[in-house]
Amino acid sequence: MKDLSPFIRELLYNHDCVILPGFGGFIGNYTPARIDRDSHTFHPPLKAISFNSRLSHNDGLLIGKISEKKGIGYVDAKRIVDDYISSLKNKLNGGERIHLAGIGHFQMNSEGSVQFEPDNDINFLLDAYGLSTFIREPVEDYDISKAVIRHRDRDPIVIANRRRMIWRAAAAIPFVLAMIVVPLKTDLFKSKVALNPLAEVEFNEIQSAQEELFDEMPETHQAEVIMPATAEKQTEILTETGDAEPVSTVPVESIQSEVITVAAIYHLIVGSFIDADNANRLFNELANKGYNAEILRADNGYYRVSVESFGTMKEADEERKRLNETFKEIWIWKKD
Repeated sequence: MKDLSPFIRELLYNHDCVILPGFGGFIGNYTPARIDRDSHTFHPPLKAISFNSRLSHNDGLLIGKISEKKGIGYVDAKRIVDDYISSLKNKLNGGERIHLAGIGHFQMNSEGSVQFEPDNDINFLLDAYGLSTFIREPVEDYDISKAVIRHRDRDPIVIANRRRMIWRAAAAIPFVLAMIVVPLKTDLFKSKVALNPLAEVEFNEIQSAQEELFDEMPETHQAEVIMPATAEKQTEILTETGDAEPVSTVPVESIQSEVITVAAIYHLIVGSFIDADNANRLFNELANKGYNAEILRADNGYYRVSVESFGTMKEADEERKRLNETFKEIWIWKKD
């Protein structure tokens, strides 16, 4: 059995969920930095690992990692993972306690459930790399009154400069007050006349010209500018004007029906890879066998290989049941 714990550890540093197909999934839980005031211990931020045996579906993450690192195809990488999972189950059913280096321990309890105990000395948070736990004793017997403040002699030149600036400021105060009080007693700020009388004349001329132009327009044109005509109104206008060929209109109901018929595509995924070459190999293999294969790019950057695609979930599920014997790990992906 090949030890896959190095691949699992590498994935845990970069992902919050790593699934062992058919066995369970590791989940990363973030904990912020904290201070234990009782022990005076400072703890850095942490990403701890827990295990959930219900997360057993194959998301292609571990298989894709092994395929990338070892340079092998999807089928060979999947066979390695299946053998590894089978060996873990056999050892646990035999009562052994399994340790995955740098991850944690597995064992079977009396009820037949898998128990996981993580290694608490491992931090999978990359942002906390290099940060460790440390203890800092509080500072005691510090009296601020004991601090000595050295008296500095004042420079007489600096004092003379400050006095000169104060006298200048005092002399400038009357002029400032006069600049504030005089305009308030006049009508300079109360007048509604613009400082540039030509600007107001030009604005009035433009406004009157626009009003005359709008008054000269027919009422039908004014209505068309404000609100669009309906299909019946367009037919009525064409009849009055005597046009030979009426303009074809599309009813609102037909537009809504066309929008409703546009549905998401349901793809039957049989492989997910981080490397595009591995996805191309599986794609060529399926295409040579006559399948309507496609390579789709997921939001997480993986290349997913689809063996068939359908317009409805019902059709996709029926085809998935039919191909379940051919492809053991086949699942439906809805791509919006």
